[in-house]
Amino acid sequence: MIYGYCRVSTHKKDENGEYVQTTDLQRDALLSAGVDARNIYEDRISGTTASRPGLDELLSHVQDGDTVLVWKLDRLGRSTRNLLELAENLKSKGVNIRSLQDGIDTSGKFGSFLLTILGACAELERENIRERVTAGIATAVANGGRIGRRKALNPYARQEVVSAFLTGKTISQLAKIHRVGRATIHRVLTEAGVSASSRPVM
Repeated sequence: MIYGYCRVSTHKKDENGEYVQTTDLQRDALLSAGVDARNIYEDRISGTTASRPGLDELLSHVQDGDTVLVWKLDRLGRSTRNLLELAENLKSKGVNIRSLQDGIDTSGKFGSFLLTILGACAELERENIRERVTAGIATAVANGGRIGRRKALNPYARQEVVSAFLTGKTISQLAKIHRVGRATIHRVLTEAGVSASSRPVM
């Protein structure tokens, strides 16, 4: 059995001329390749989102001897590592992956070889990222830098928040003025030891 899978991609403009997320191009390609419309699963959510119900449903249906057909490999995996994990999962079930645009078919030796190369590249990429992060931290520390997230408001702005709050501005107003969330204003006031009871009685 051949199954198809597609995930949203920003390629199409709507009536206002703005790009929208659609699976139309992928679905048409899968149908043209002979996949039954009833066997096409899709996710209309970003690839950065871990939850993909369409893919989960597909994985629950495939069995030994089946093939999962995709327009491009990047539609199947959120990252190279994620794609390889998925490929291994399918391989353990006896299921092959075929990509129309990439020309990869894991049922053959060449397709499996390409996935192995991708795995090596993914591992190299992870190692390079670790090295860059470690080097970046070491450089920052050596230069007296601070490790961690930068404060949303600088010291002057924080002092301004406290002063404005004590003279009558509300937390919502201050959040809007400084373009930050209410939680940030709350945190600034708390760190300054200021509460609602700190306001002068008029």
